[in-house]
Amino acid sequence: MLTRSYSAGIVGVEGHIVTVEAEVGLGLPGLTLVGQISGPLNEARQRVRAALGHCGHELPPRKQLVNLAPAELRKDSPGLDLAIAGGLLASHGVVPAEALARTLLWGELALDGELRPARGTLVVADAARRAGFERLIVAPAAATEASLVPGLEVLPAGRLSDLVAHLRDERRLEAATPAPMPEAFERGGPDMAELRGLELPRLAVEVMAAGGHNLLLHGPPGVGKTMLARRAAGLMPALDHEAAVEVTKIHGVHGGALRGLVTRPPVRMPHHTVSAAGLLGGGNPPRPGEVSLAHHGLLFLDELPEFSRAALEGMREPLEDGEVSIVRARHALRFPARFQLMAAMNPCPCGYLGHPERACVDGPAAVQRYQQKISGPFMDRVDLIVPVHPVDPERLADPTPGESSASIRARVIVARQRQAARLAGTAWRTNAELPADPRACEGRLELTPDAERLLMQLARRRQLSPRAQHRLRRVARTLLDLSPEAGAGEAIVGTEQVAVAAHLRRPPEFVG
Repeated sequence: MLTRSYSAGIVGVEGHIVTVEAEVGLGLPGLTLVGQISGPLNEARQRVRAALGHCGHELPPRKQLVNLAPAELRKDSPGLDLAIAGGLLASHGVVPAEALARTLLWGELALDGELRPARGTLVVADAARRAGFERLIVAPAAATEASLVPGLEVLPAGRLSDLVAHLRDERRLEAATPAPMPEAFERGGPDMAELRGLELPRLAVEVMAAGGHNLLLHGPPGVGKTMLARRAAGLMPALDHEAAVEVTKIHGVHGGALRGLVTRPPVRMPHHTVSAAGLLGGGNPPRPGEVSLAHHGLLFLDELPEFSRAALEGMREPLEDGEVSIVRARHALRFPARFQLMAAMNPCPCGYLGHPERACVDGPAAVQRYQQKISGPFMDRVDLIVPVHPVDPERLADPTPGESSASIRARVIVARQRQAARLAGTAWRTNAELPADPRACEGRLELTPDAERLLMQLARRRQLSPRAQHRLRRVARTLLDLSPEAGAGEAIVGTEQVAVAAHLRRPPEFVG
């Protein structure tokens, strides 16, 4: 008897439907799985047979063949265990085959028949909804994650025997309560009010958060670069529903513990010893890297020159395109990576080049080697490059607090709203995402004639590439969005905004 049950496979962060075809016939007793299985799914045969036996439904010795279609796609998740067991039960007549219609099964089986959650439940639930399935049966621990997808009935089953009773209409599974939409997350952590001085870096962090720009802070050790980074996340607005679902899917595929929809912009701070695969994604099977885990959030790279050259050069494409392409011999994957980069570096190996009081002990050749670890094409993709200078001790001792994160965040939210109104109907969310395409920029990055002349003068004087000029335009637009006179976004960028944008892009001086 040939029966079909349904599950899903995961390629990158997208799901696709897998049809599990089970057939029982005459021949040498055994269970054969075909359909390009690999990884943890190789042991599914042993898990399924043991789980069926412990649940009181040990199958008679027959020739059993299970095909996972489509055969050309790789399947490696133990989440297919439940659908394999369901198909076998139907092929032996233990459960009615028609009960499996419009139902997708997803979960890993323990040897005693307990159902465990499998990585990527949200991706699977979204694929089930898009494919027109009505129900999704998962482990109880995964029900909350699955119920984040509207329009899909989620049925948690604790054991394989519970699924059998449900399919035989002996004891119905109770549908999980749809997950409530999360309220705005509680703000906490370090506050910008705790910082003294650092006016230019503070402005740069605000512009970064408002326009989605990339920021590099350079200066001696201990002047506040990392302190600024730890407070930057508190300036970013909450994710909208679409972005929250994207971020939650990525973290679910990666294997993080999920307690609902991720509404807080993710913040990732990998150590400089991270490998290129750990930063960009990869492995076997390929998994999202730090740049994808920071999607719609902040990626902070401290001690930037200490990262491997391969890792940094590999970031050039995601910084420009917002995604990572991973190509292997048998498949190619794309992981979303629309993140904001915030990086920090010292000006030299000892860290004190240009310090007002301490002398640098490094020779010119050592300084040049250190600074040239960051390539020109990488630096060209950074919108804001700002020096951080030591603050006077008297200023540090001043008890007067600086402007709070809440006050700055209010301006950032208004600026984001102005960008959303201006970019409505497009695929872009922030000024930093606008491509260097005249059609895309028309009416969105317009400069006054005086501002255009100033930009051309800066381009000639600093020998700016077309990409760097476009980034100056975008930063200037964000500065205008932050100003009170911007209104609904109809104001035109003037010379003041272009001049400040140029002031916020001051690369460290390389020693020749």
